[in-house]
Amino acid sequence: MINLIKNRILGLQKSTKSMLILLSFTCMVIFYLAASKPEAELLMIEEKVWPVAAQIVKHADVQPQLKLFGEILSSRRSELRAFVGGQVIQVSNSFKEGAVVKEGELLLAIDDFEYRNDVIEQKAKFEILKRDFERAEELYNQGNISEQFRDNALLEKTQQEIVLAEAEKDLRDTKLYAPYDGVINDISASLGKQVSTFNDKIAEIIDIKNLEVRFSLSKAQYGRLLEDELSVIGRPVSIQWSAGKKTIPFRAIVSRIGAEITSNTGGVDVFATLLLDDDDISLIRPGAFVRLGVPDKVYKSVMVVPDTSVYEDSYVFVIKQSRLEKRFIEILGYDGSYALIKAKDSSEIKDGDQLITNQLREAGEGVKVKVL
Repeated sequence: MINLIKNRILGLQKSTKSMLILLSFTCMVIFYLAASKPEAELLMIEEKVWPVAAQIVKHADVQPQLKLFGEILSSRRSELRAFVGGQVIQVSNSFKEGAVVKEGELLLAIDDFEYRNDVIEQKAKFEILKRDFERAEELYNQGNISEQFRDNALLEKTQQEIVLAEAEKDLRDTKLYAPYDGVINDISASLGKQVSTFNDKIAEIIDIKNLEVRFSLSKAQYGRLLEDELSVIGRPVSIQWSAGKKTIPFRAIVSRIGAEITSNTGGVDVFATLLLDDDDISLIRPGAFVRLGVPDKVYKSVMVVPDTSVYEDSYVFVIKQSRLEKRFIEILGYDGSYALIKAKDSSEIKDGDQLITNQLREAGEGVKVKVL
């Protein structure tokens, strides 16, 4: 029994000795590999610099221009009608479509033979009744006739005077004159044509000296103009009329505002009177479609920047020592593709600060940039 135990102890001693030898060899190999490993080089990663566009900002009072469209209208247009019947025996050289005529110019004449004869006849009757009344007045003053007889003579004379006045009016109405300076349109009479006495339409005359432009303002636009120091009435309007490849400028002044607010938009029609020189009268006509520029309200002490400068409609980035810094702003309005902004804290953006004007996906606090 004792011999068996001794043999086992000797076996364990031999096994342990082998394990120690193997472990020592393994440690030597690991140490050798670690000692012979090449030393790792440290890589220096350079900070990314992002190219940006920028502008120097400045606070100023700004008045944008509203870009609108409108239609040219005439402030008055009238139908020319025949108040007596007959044959057209004379037509003016200016009585043509589109011809410009002057106030009082003869446009057309109707045969007045019957009307002249009627005036002569009614005038003769009036002279007879006038003498009868004068004789009756004399007899009445002498007490030879009654007051009723004298009054009847006066009545007959007065009635004939009215008939004569109507005959003279009919004679005058055989000639048609231009009621004001304008352009002739929609002619329906010509030389030799028979016109009736049923108020026939002869033509139309359009006043081209008193032209207006009608345009619409949205609810927001109209509200801003009401906030401005300058009244809506009297506000200047610039007009551009494109005729083919040529663009002709005109000036106008807002003269009145439409009677009703548009129910679906809340906007309003506005009318501006054109300021025309004599040379301009022959150029533009009612119905022309034009582009307009109307001064918007004045924005006090704002910065004008491209709308691409604004991030999420709430902040911009200024460049300080080649790095971005965020500044919160308020958008007060727009002028085309430019935004009118003001810093929420007036001290955060100062005149002369550089502000990036493009959208940079990597933009953020401290990002390094280079202005192109």
